[in-house]
Amino acid sequence: MEKHTKVNYILPFFVLCFMCLTGCTQETANTAKIEQALEEGVYINGKAIELTESGSVDLPVLSVENGITVQVVAAEDETVYVNGEEASGYVDMDISSITREDVISLEIEKDGENTSYEINLMPSTFPDYTTEGESATDGDFYLSTYDLSTNYIFKLNNQGELIFYKEITKTDEDGNEVNTNGLDFRKQYNSDGEVRYTYMPYLKESFADGDCSGINPGCVVVMDENYEVIDEIYYLDENGDEILIDPHGFIWIDDDHYIVAAYKQETVEVPEEIGADNNLADLAVLYIEEVKDGEVLWEFCSADYEQFLYESNSVTWDESMDKCYDYVHFNSMNYDTDGNILVSCRHLDAILKISTEDGSLIWQLGGDYDDFGLTDDQLFSYQHSIILTEDGGYMLFDNADTANWAGEADTSSVIRLTVDEENMTVTDFMRYSVLDYFSNYMGAIRELDAENSVYLWSVGGNYSIDSDTPPEWSMIEYTETDGDVSYHFCFRFDEGTRRLYCSNKCE
Repeated sequence: MEKHTKVNYILPFFVLCFMCLTGCTQETANTAKIEQALEEGVYINGKAIELTESGSVDLPVLSVENGITVQVVAAEDETVYVNGEEASGYVDMDISSITREDVISLEIEKDGENTSYEINLMPSTFPDYTTEGESATDGDFYLSTYDLSTNYIFKLNNQGELIFYKEITKTDEDGNEVNTNGLDFRKQYNSDGEVRYTYMPYLKESFADGDCSGINPGCVVVMDENYEVIDEIYYLDENGDEILIDPHGFIWIDDDHYIVAAYKQETVEVPEEIGADNNLADLAVLYIEEVKDGEVLWEFCSADYEQFLYESNSVTWDESMDKCYDYVHFNSMNYDTDGNILVSCRHLDAILKISTEDGSLIWQLGGDYDDFGLTDDQLFSYQHSIILTEDGGYMLFDNADTANWAGEADTSSVIRLTVDEENMTVTDFMRYSVLDYFSNYMGAIRELDAENSVYLWSVGGNYSIDSDTPPEWSMIEYTETDGDVSYHFCFRFDEGTRRLYCSNKCE
C-alpha cells in the first residue's frame, strides 16, 4: 500500500474552533460540546485556545455564522478577563462577520503576574481582499486561496463579508505541519439531507519528476455541518489500497459514494508513426472510478485509448522520452443529463463523455478526434471547468492558449453550446468574454440562476504588480443577457491580483 501524507487535523490541546449557537437542533449539539470542556482553560464554543506565549494569536479555523461563546474554566488561583471584564462561565459575543479590527482581548492574572493576549479573529496571514456590489443570488461563496504562504478555504456571504475560514495544512514525511493548497471548497448534502463540506488539499508536491509537475496529488476532505472532519477520500486501486487522487475535481454522490480521479505512472508503447526515438514512454495515466461503500463500480483508463497519444498537446514525441509526461491533464468533471459524466482534459483540448455503466469512452468534443465536427471558430484549447447548464447545454472556460500563442486570440472566453447526440452535431454555440483578459491557466464558470442567466466567473493565471495587464478582479458574478456585473471579488496581494482556481456558490 502506498504510504501517503495525511492532512493534519490532530491539533495541540489548546485549539480554537467555532460552532453554531442558534437553531433548536444545533443549539443542543453545541451545548453538549461546551459542557464537555471541563479542564482548566479558555474555550470558544467548546474548543480550547492554544495559549503558549503572550502577544498576538492567530486562529487556524473560525466560523461566526451563528455567533461566538467564550467559556472560561479558571483555576482557583487564576482570574481571567475577556475584553476587560472578569469572566467566569460563559461570555456571548454578537459577531456576524470577520474583519481585521475584530480582536478578543484576553488577560490571565495568576500569582501576581498578568499575561495578555490579543486573539485575531482574522489571521494576520489571511490575504487582503476587496469586494464591490452585492450578490443577486442566494447562498454563500465558497473559495480558497492558492500559492500563498498560508492558504485557507473560506466563505463569504452575499455582502462579501468573511464568515468562515480554515487554514489548509498537511503533515509532511518528517511529521511537520506545513502549509498546502486546497481546491474546490463547496457545500454538499447527503441522502438524509445532512450538510457536508468538502475540499481537496494537496498532499504531495508532484506526481512524478519531469512534465508531471502540474499534478499535485491529494485527497478529498469531508466535514460535517460544524466543520469537523469526518472522512478522507482516496482512490481505491486494484488491490483495494488507497492512493492519492488528483484534486482538480470529483463528484460527491453521498456518504461513502463518490467519483474520483487519480494518476498512475505507467510505461506505455508509443506508435512508431508518432515519431518517438524510443517507442516506450512513462506517462501519467488517468484513472477515474466510482466507489460505493468501498466497492469500485466501474473504472476508466486513459491508456485504453491510443488516440490520446496522437492528440496530446503537451508531449513532443521525438524527444528522448526519459521522464514522465502528463499527456491528458484532467481538470474538471460533472454529470451529464443522462447520468454519464463529462470530463475536461486540458492537454487533449477536449471534453470526454464517459459511461457510468462500464467506464468506457462514449464520445469526444474538441481536440483532433472531435466527434461533433466543430468549426475553426468553435474550437477551444487548454480549457477548464466543464459544467452542465439547467437547460441541458454545456459551458466551459476556454483558456485559448493555442489561439493566443498563434496571435489569433487576445482573451480567454466562456463557451456555451448545445449538442445533438443522435446526429453528433452542435446545434447552438455562443462565445463571449465579460472583460478582456487572457488567463493562460486555471479559471472556472458556474451557473447560479438559469432563469435570469446569472453566472459566476473565476479568473485564472497569476499576476503581480509587474504584469502588463493584471486583471482588476479574481471573481465576478454577472448576468449574461445584458453583461451587468453585480458583484466583484478581488484578492490584493503584493499590490497585485491573485488567482482563484475555482469559485462555488451554495445554498
